[in-house]
Amino acid sequence: MAERIQDVLRYIELHETEYVTLLQEFCRQPSIAASGEGMTEMAEMVLKRLELLRAEPRRIETGGSPVIYGHIEGKSPRTLGFYNHYDVQPADPLNEWISPPFDANVMDGYLYGRGAVDNKGGLVARIAAVDAWFHVWGELPVSVKFFAEGEEEIGSPHLASFAKENPELIVCDGYMWEGGSKEPNGPPEIALGAKGMLYVELFSGDSADVHSAKAAMLESPVWRLVWALATLKDEKENILIEGFYDGIPELTRAEKEALNTDIFDMEKAHNHFGGNRYLPGLTRNELLTRLYYKPTCNICGISAGYQGQGSKTILPGKASAKLDFRLVPGQDPTRIPGLLRTHLDKHGFGDIEVVCLSGCKAYRTDPETPFAKAAVSALEKLYGTKACIRRSEAGTSPMYTFCEGKAIPAAMFGATNKDSSIHSPNEKLGLANFVQNIKITAMVMEELSKY
Repeated sequence: MAERIQDVLRYIELHETEYVTLLQEFCRQPSIAASGEGMTEMAEMVLKRLELLRAEPRRIETGGSPVIYGHIEGKSPRTLGFYNHYDVQPADPLNEWISPPFDANVMDGYLYGRGAVDNKGGLVARIAAVDAWFHVWGELPVSVKFFAEGEEEIGSPHLASFAKENPELIVCDGYMWEGGSKEPNGPPEIALGAKGMLYVELFSGDSADVHSAKAAMLESPVWRLVWALATLKDEKENILIEGFYDGIPELTRAEKEALNTDIFDMEKAHNHFGGNRYLPGLTRNELLTRLYYKPTCNICGISAGYQGQGSKTILPGKASAKLDFRLVPGQDPTRIPGLLRTHLDKHGFGDIEVVCLSGCKAYRTDPETPFAKAAVSALEKLYGTKACIRRSEAGTSPMYTFCEGKAIPAAMFGATNKDSSIHSPNEKLGLANFVQNIKITAMVMEELSKY
């Protein structure tokens, strides 16, 4: 590697303690989007840090939590975008944490705290990489744009309007999107897209509970909901909503061949999932095809009746269920609720109410763009091995919402541990992984400047 980037990488190593301390400061500030706790203070913290970085930040109001934007001119005509978010998931259940979720304690080489990985670790890694370039060379090899939103964990409800109202701000050569992970001792991994999602809630009944003896003569909202849910998918995992699969393109040869280079290990992954069984009868590549390229219909939770200690004989007056549909290119989350409504009506469940909570489309990045090539080159030079390239991540991120209008490339990649307990108690970020994420960011800046 050229001496220029080597000096930056050495600086990052020497200043690890400083950057970890900054991450602890970010993680100690609660910023729970679902409840609003600490969101104003966290937004101000991000803004002040970008001021110190000479990014001339702006607080852009959205109707919800603001987007914090910053821009720094670099030496080359290329511009690298950083998409991150400063909001986090709720920390519940609190009694399962081995260290308080907002103490950001370091234990055995890991920083424990809500948001350590998702996504304050990624945000601070971008800040640290820019800081390192400035300290070593006094300038950046490319221009950079920071975008930190505060509503990602509740579906980014104002991101589409923000992108539409600020088209000149979002334009760049590509976005390093949030972050990414890799297997220990495995090759670097990069995802050039993400699935979309529709999140809905179904409601059955709207009355008071009554004595369960009345179940002999009254309809049960709970059974109505269970029967309705049972019509959505068969035992072979086929989603039965008419028109649900319409518009999905056939997989390309490149998409199929990419599965052969994936590092997924069925046995190792199964152990990580805590004993949850794989779908029966599927090969490794069939499982991966479903994971990256096929839509899903998942029940996230069901609520009904008495669930306390002991017994209580009631006929519940209401029931509800939360569902998420992971979507692929060709599917429109604004169309599917209508299909779901028609399906329920057709099967005799016109009384089941459907409420849409959030939705976004899937997104794919062309691997031949300068940004994608620079990202792959950066990873392969840093690790000295070929990268595992995926056309899509299995999860959802608002890439489409942000990038589609200008067809801006975006990719997720990084060095975070796969067992980092994102969204769960004891979320943790390995300090070595954090430092590597800073190096990856610095390296992509260098590689993009060459295109």
